[in-house]
Amino acid sequence: MLNTLDLQIQYLLLLQHFREVTNGVFDGFFLGVTQLGELIIPFSVIAIIYWGINKRAGRLILFAYGITLYINVFLKMTACIKRPWLLNPSVKPIESALPAADGYSFPSGHTAGATAVWGSIAFNWWKNKLIRYSTLLVIFAVAFSRNYIGVHTPQDVIVSLILGVFIILGADALLKLIEKNKNADMIFYTAAMIFTILLVAYLQIRCGGQMQSYDPLTDNVNPLAMKHSSYPKIAFLIGIFTGWILEKRFVNYRVPDGYSRKKVVWLIAGIAVLYLIMKHLCTLFMLFVPAYIAYSLLAFVCTLFITAIYPLVLKKVFK
Repeated sequence: MLNTLDLQIQYLLLLQHFREVTNGVFDGFFLGVTQLGELIIPFSVIAIIYWGINKRAGRLILFAYGITLYINVFLKMTACIKRPWLLNPSVKPIESALPAADGYSFPSGHTAGATAVWGSIAFNWWKNKLIRYSTLLVIFAVAFSRNYIGVHTPQDVIVSLILGVFIILGADALLKLIEKNKNADMIFYTAAMIFTILLVAYLQIRCGGQMQSYDPLTDNVNPLAMKHSSYPKIAFLIGIFTGWILEKRFVNYRVPDGYSRKKVVWLIAGIAVLYLIMKHLCTLFMLFVPAYIAYSLLAFVCTLFITAIYPLVLKKVFK
């Protein structure tokens, strides 16, 4: 009798067989879809909403994304579940997807991130059927793409989807609580930083214990490398909440009303600068520090740019 894991592997092998019989005709499409759960597209969407459409909606997306990153890092290092092809050698993922699929498998970071971003958009504009159905379609397409390209089991994406829904509802409730109480923002920020420090300490302890039994000849995941890959996610989290508190306390940016050519030009300029930062700043950092620290600094700068630095620029421009 097949157990749950066997059924999941059979499902992945079925998708793999489909890829083979169709000569990979849909591979490019689903590799593109999976990009909707990576950083540049979600961050561009967050920035446009936060800077030019609805700052409160942008805050919800950022909160949901930050909490998602925290839970994702914790669960990956706690569960330590291997990738599908390590669980069963018969699974052959699309080769070009492998560089972004290092480390542990559970839960799916792409699915979690897509649910946090696109799900928050659906939540904010639920009454708009076009937005609701298109964003939900994006979420399920990203989740399915992770199975289709062979880098996650159904368990990885289903848990991420379920967690994502609860995170969005929790983030919205948290924001409402903060908005009702004058000093609740500083209380939350302090608590968030304390929990972040505890997460870093947990990673140190967890990694130290795993390294004692790590054998590079037989173990496919290096705990030290996994820990280092978690630091940029933690830096994103710190940047999100630090930028949020700075903007709330000192910038107080107000989204310009209506539509104007000037507004569109400045939004495009901001996205272009964000892209340049993400594309080139890490190279500069790596001249002075190890790669994992460079990526962490880049993550912090990017989120600070979105949440506080560029809103300050826009406030001056639209004063």
